[in-house]
Amino acid sequence: MNTQATESNKPTLLDVHHHMIPPMYLRALAEKGMDTGGIPEWTPEGALRIMDRLGIGKALLSISPPGVWLGDDEEARKLARSCNEYGASLAKEYPDRFGVLAALPFPDLPGAVAEAVYALDTLTVDGVILFSNVQGKYVGDPEYDPLIAELARRKTLVLLHPNAVPEDEENSPLYPWAEYPIDVARAWARMILNDTLVRYPDVRWILGYAGGVVPFMADRLGRAHYAKTNGLRWGRIAKDLVRRRNGGLELAKGVSYDTVGATNAVTLSSLRQVAEHSRIRFGSNLPWESEERVESSIRYLEDGLARPFAENAEKPEAGA
Repeated sequence: MNTQATESNKPTLLDVHHHMIPPMYLRALAEKGMDTGGIPEWTPEGALRIMDRLGIGKALLSISPPGVWLGDDEEARKLARSCNEYGASLAKEYPDRFGVLAALPFPDLPGAVAEAVYALDTLTVDGVILFSNVQGKYVGDPEYDPLIAELARRKTLVLLHPNAVPEDEENSPLYPWAEYPIDVARAWARMILNDTLVRYPDVRWILGYAGGVVPFMADRLGRAHYAKTNGLRWGRIAKDLVRRRNGGLELAKGVSYDTVGATNAVTLSSLRQVAEHSRIRFGSNLPWESEERVESSIRYLEDGLARPFAENAEKPEAGA
């Protein structure tokens, strides 16, 4: 794939994992006493220049961790609304270049449902971003079924992005190296155990960071498909034995994965074992990844997948 944008060869990659950093979001973090010095600079104009050079036609913009919930439900609702309206304004100004995955004030359930409805129905965004957990509250926990139901009703595209676990539970220096890929699997296992994926099949999931450890452990994690709170689902087990199928593994094959973190032989090999070519979606993780690293990642993925893996910059289709 040509990564240069020219008049005769326009950029074609659709980037499903590109983080915007709105000014009001930076201010909110600073007001909470968080160190914003390590947050990379991001502007729409700068993002477009990088996209043009790398052959990225369109980017779905989203907020990165820690997200908009910073300890107070009402403040999170206001911050989500302002960030989503900011993103929607960019999508309106550059409709062929930017889309939006809306931020939700999860784990505030009423606030998250209300913002999802507003963002999807009024702002007409492309989908939403959900973090695997926020302060120990996980996507896939039964109490959040009303949110998943609203997303399913609209056949929503959802990027499941890892997040740090509460600091009193794990060794915080391990977050970017171990906890991020593991936490995607924590949310995934809950969705399998609680039948979220079976009951709400119309949600179009993209697992961020190449699914973390999900592809590598898909068979093992998939066994939760046959479990329930107080035992096993014997009827489901019997049916799948007769059909010679692995229902839990099929659930992992039925969602999509972005390519963030997949630029090594072991991760990419595991991903290819689980995901069909059409379910591997390009993700840059800009601006947290440098332009140079994203460029080398594109070359590596093109070689590793043996053919171009992003069709165009159009809105992802149902089932993607």
